[in-house]
Amino acid sequence: MKNFLFSLLILALLPAVKASATDTSNQELAVEAFLFDLVGNFTNIRVAPNGAVKAKLNHEGEYEPCFSLVDYKNGWWKIADCYDATGESPEGEKLCKKAVGGYIHYSCVGIGTRNYGGQHIHLYATANHKSKVVYTIKEETTVRPVGVALGGSWVKVKTADGKHEGWIQSEWLCSNPLTNCC
Repeated sequence: MKNFLFSLLILALLPAVKASATDTSNQELAVEAFLFDLVGNFTNIRVAPNGAVKAKLNHEGEYEPCFSLVDYKNGWWKIADCYDATGESPEGEKLCKKAVGGYIHYSCVGIGTRNYGGQHIHLYATANHKSKVVYTIKEETTVRPVGVALGGSWVKVKTADGKHEGWIQSEWLCSNPLTNCC
């Protein structure tokens, strides 16, 4: 009887464990990034990947949108949070509120590297220092996030030119477009 009750308890808890293990909207899996769209005058925030436009962020605005991004799939990030890095633009805050819950393509966001002292930062084949180095960043640059490892301590990035892709420790990244993250 004890084995039966124990088995029943395990079966009852199994869906909850499975759901939490696959729930990628968890803030621990978020990537912090800023708007880094070099094409056109606006960046479209969509209701779904490739879906209708939910909001437009003007590249010439007096604001600097920053995002918490989750659920990366097929080139699209879901915007979990958005704020204006200047902290001074009611327009920016209004647009950020519209953007939350929408989707932005990875090619429209960036993260700065923190090698301010000229350090060389390696991109790895997997989220592990022991894996193969696939590229070395030799000076400060902006990279584009394309994934995040559990716990958020590693971020998969592409170089802005799209030529290199690999994993970098998140401590080497800065999501503020207005200052370095020292």
